[in-house]
Amino acid sequence: MDSQEEIVMTPTKKGKTTHIKIERKKRQAADSTAGVVHVAGGQHQGLVIAKNDKDLEEDLGKPQLQLGFMCFLVDQKTNEHFVESRKLKFWYVDGTDYYNQVTTAYEFFKELVRPENFPRDYVGFIKKCMKQMQDQRYNLARKMDLEIQHLEQGEAPTSPGITPEMFDADQNNNNNNNKKEEEERTRKACFKKEDTRPIEEIVREKLLTVLESAYPNVLSVEDLVRITGAEESKVMEQLQELKSRELIREMEKGGYVRQVLDEKTGGTEVQMVKQMPTIAANQQPTIAIITANYHEKVAVDAMMDNKTTYVRYKTEGESHVYTTGYIGEHKVVSTKLPQIGHVRAAQISSGSTTTRLLGTFQNIEHVFIVGVTGGVPQFADYYRHPRLGDIIISTCDKKGYIYYHCDKILQDKDGSVNYQLKTWAPRDLELQRLVERIKDTRDANPDYAPWEQYLQEGQELLKTQEANYERPPPESDRLYMSIGDNQVIEVQHPEPPDGVSRRLDAPSVHFGVMGAGRPIRNEVSRHDFANRYTLAACDSEFDQVLESIVGNRKDSFLFVRGVSDYIDGQHNKEWTPYASLAAAAATKAIVKSIPNRQIDDDY
Repeated sequence: MDSQEEIVMTPTKKGKTTHIKIERKKRQAADSTAGVVHVAGGQHQGLVIAKNDKDLEEDLGKPQLQLGFMCFLVDQKTNEHFVESRKLKFWYVDGTDYYNQVTTAYEFFKELVRPENFPRDYVGFIKKCMKQMQDQRYNLARKMDLEIQHLEQGEAPTSPGITPEMFDADQNNNNNNNKKEEEERTRKACFKKEDTRPIEEIVREKLLTVLESAYPNVLSVEDLVRITGAEESKVMEQLQELKSRELIREMEKGGYVRQVLDEKTGGTEVQMVKQMPTIAANQQPTIAIITANYHEKVAVDAMMDNKTTYVRYKTEGESHVYTTGYIGEHKVVSTKLPQIGHVRAAQISSGSTTTRLLGTFQNIEHVFIVGVTGGVPQFADYYRHPRLGDIIISTCDKKGYIYYHCDKILQDKDGSVNYQLKTWAPRDLELQRLVERIKDTRDANPDYAPWEQYLQEGQELLKTQEANYERPPPESDRLYMSIGDNQVIEVQHPEPPDGVSRRLDAPSVHFGVMGAGRPIRNEVSRHDFANRYTLAACDSEFDQVLESIVGNRKDSFLFVRGVSDYIDGQHNKEWTPYASLAAAAATKAIVKSIPNRQIDDDY
């Protein structure tokens, strides 16, 4: 900060709301400020506290940028839970453009709420705000108003599910030497909600979730008992219930598999086969679509016409599912990975499934990886911030990469953190050029959104499915951030600039780079990793899938993802079906824009 400047803080209170005005002033002007009660020295030199004088209250007017968040806090003495609404309102020096307004506010906020040193009381919070205003990085902010309101019961939003019992349980684990693992357990506990449903309903949902995750693999009753942790009698009872509802199928040797509701997905013909039938050369698909969960696969298949599903099953070991059909003029094939993630068995499985897909259908020219993802929130940037249900399409960064995977985090002697990376870039840029044209068209005409029609058609087609593919209510789109010590804040979505608005009944489309790997599993490294490589989304671990794609000399590949949660460690089941369908609809729009060389060659 300029040595001739001081940071002046003036508190005021209006009703239940406290305003802390923090302003950058020239030293002479600050010294003449009426009601100065304290001028700090030493390490806090340059900070001035003015008196709370009602006669000096002023209407600050509309801020140029605002960041709001809810703090779900716990009184350490009484163990009472309470909620505070806090808003940071910024005014900037003349001529500051929107990009620099956003960058300044976001960096200020990010530093303020860093989990390792988040202030636990009013005094510490206000002091940190003042100290940050001294920092040269934020010198474009000339004035800030910190608005704090304690919300009474009934005014406050529902918490993320924190209960005193969860805190007690976590305190019993405080002797764990691995602090990062302890913090991660704490964060997960904060988001865990007590399930008060009947045990039968809970077991039934677990069974369906497990069988959907494993699909098309067959699981034995023994496997299902072990995975769900339920009594065998309860498992058998609910398996029969699911079977009666035609949601699962009993296979030979007493195994069970998730059943595709073929008559309810647009006339899909499902064939259980030991070997894939031979497909004529001119009927071979040229586009492959890879999904990772059941809802994604169903959503993608809803985009196809004249489709047939082949389940190449085994009572033991890996089964494979392929659905062939048409999207526009293109013959496509979709598959579902039996499992993904950082477990070694899952990595081998996802890679081998991709290899078998590309070996079975050897005319594939383009590979799409379609499904749900965790959006990287942009707390201050309205334009880059993804909302739940939005679509993110992978585009190359300046280095040409569309996917970053970190399998090891390294720390230097000076404490700096580095990520050991694997990166992927498509060598064939045809899909990238198509996406760029879609982006340019969208920029020129904001109403351009062909995926909305496909999304609506898919919803109509899938309305009788067990899962609900309709868009969830907007109030369920909530954004949380853990700040440690069992406390979380709920961050408000960035407000649009003046004259700008967005629809909350349809997805917006974003473009950017995807990332995954070890940093995603930890709160602090997750955000650092995303910011360092400007990630639009933090995805599942598709490194083995990409290795297989590149290893099979497929040079054209693209990620199309629907935002079902944010990178806060939650898995939002409520938004998963809709986000899957939004991604599938965008994929259909892209596929239909690809030139069909077979047809072109006939003319």
